[in-house]
Amino acid sequence: MLHYLLGYEYVYLLPLLLSAIFCLRMLRQKWPKQYRTLALLVITSFITEFFAIAWKWYLFEMFHPAYQKNNFWIYNVYVTIRLGILLVLFYQLIEATRVRKMILYGGPLLLVFGLINYSIIQGPHQYNTYSVIFAHVPIIILCLCYFGQLLGTDKMIALHKEPMVWLILGTFIYHSASLPFLIMLNFLNMQNSNLSILYLPINDTLNLIMCSFYLISSICNPQPTLPH
Repeated sequence: MLHYLLGYEYVYLLPLLLSAIFCLRMLRQKWPKQYRTLALLVITSFITEFFAIAWKWYLFEMFHPAYQKNNFWIYNVYVTIRLGILLVLFYQLIEATRVRKMILYGGPLLLVFGLINYSIIQGPHQYNTYSVIFAHVPIIILCLCYFGQLLGTDKMIALHKEPMVWLILGTFIYHSASLPFLIMLNFLNMQNSNLSILYLPINDTLNLIMCSFYLISSICNPQPTLPH
């Protein structure tokens, strides 16, 4: 097991584990609600990754044969859960009324689509690319809205020390860089499955970058906003 964990595809687990541990203080010390949502995102991300890897290695043997060693059903469930957590986080962060209304009314529709896709369209045992794409696009847009809010504010804040900046930046890099590959993934699978395999090391690298940003976020403290 240790041999597998030392492989490049699992390197991201180290910063993700450390992030989850450091994020516990946000819950224990009762930081403002947006930081507790941040902590929930990071901690549930680690739990999901740990469970998915454990399932692939040995847990599947304890359950119904239909699930086999395929752990897509775990990641597919978490796509919708993670989207829900991020929508709540952006709703707490973004001040623009129009954007908040879009999250409030459009968010539930995205979550319902994720559940329908998981249950009926693509199913739990096939990678739910439709759900992932429909999650990536609004997340990228909301990240840009958050950055625009930071650029437009008349308040002073130490951006390099603010946990939210690092978390949103890591999220933006991962989602914006992986979206083109996800859009082409089904096409590549039909044309040449070897090409689609190239996405795996790219995704591993993007995961490592995002989790490293999560780690930086988790060791920062909330920054006070001061009048310009």
